[in-house]
Amino acid sequence: MKRWEDREPDLFGVVDEVGRLFRRARKRKLFIFFVTVALVALVGVREYRKQRSYPATVVLSATESDEAQVGNAHTNARLSDYVWYAVFTDRTLFALMEKHRFRPDLRSKNPRLALDSFREDLSVEVYKNEFVRERYGGEAPRSARIAISISAPEPEMALAMARDLGELVVERDAQIRRERFEMEQRLRGEAVSYAEAELFRHQRDLEKVYVIYAFASPWRKGELRVEAAGLERAIVGAEERLKGAQDAKRRLDLESSSDKVSLALRYERVDWGAAKEKVSKTFVLVRAIILAFLGLLPVVAMGTGAFDPKVYDERDVARLGLRPLGLVGKTGMREARS
Repeated sequence: MKRWEDREPDLFGVVDEVGRLFRRARKRKLFIFFVTVALVALVGVREYRKQRSYPATVVLSATESDEAQVGNAHTNARLSDYVWYAVFTDRTLFALMEKHRFRPDLRSKNPRLALDSFREDLSVEVYKNEFVRERYGGEAPRSARIAISISAPEPEMALAMARDLGELVVERDAQIRRERFEMEQRLRGEAVSYAEAELFRHQRDLEKVYVIYAFASPWRKGELRVEAAGLERAIVGAEERLKGAQDAKRRLDLESSSDKVSLALRYERVDWGAAKEKVSKTFVLVRAIILAFLGLLPVVAMGTGAFDPKVYDERDVARLGLRPLGLVGKTGMREARS
């Protein structure tokens, strides 16, 4: 008993079957040609209406300054999220879209959808990230590369937007650091004011105790001496806290005067990008039509040969499971008709 694998055709059988389908297809040349042309036309229309996009990429290098404080490790995802959410806010990206007139039709109809579409064309990649390790005292400053890519219908527009996005990273980072620095200055100023107020309150209370002590009875003077001792200790503590707050504020003011805060990260333009060459739409369309015709023609021919219900020779009869008895030529067919 033969296995079903033995009844299946081998490679030569497959080649022979394909040849039979092409021989059957030659009987329907005109039909195959028109079907192929129709399919090629559909491909051409799709290619013609296809909206093309050109990518552009800029690369920034972010390096710590020598004066930057020792910091913790930051993963690629954390740095990428910082750029993606802290720098590329919705308001910032929408202003950029308006500046370059990106998808004005969609912006007027659905601004939210336009912004989401813009974010889909935007990507931020962090690589060569040395911030993944902690920095200890005496070590060289860490650095990372930030690649920003954007796609647009025109190569010049894509390059201009990519460069503006790179500038946004530098400007927004400096702005965020200034805001944090101003907040730190305000907090340290409030700490100094609070320490001064605390010291003044304790000194005033101590003066009151001294005044009361001068006219107090002997049994009351003992309580006042205990209270005065506590206030003197509180004054010493308040003076230490005031000195610490003043020193911290002074250090921050010195950092501001030497501009160390703004140099916590130094940005350099590693690769400011270049506009891609614009592809000719006619060339792309003609190439697509030629490739589609050459690819679809044998497929349509094989499909026609496989599904054509007509029988053309004894091989077709054998494929139906019948035993061919012979061939009737054109002369015999004409005699039979007469």
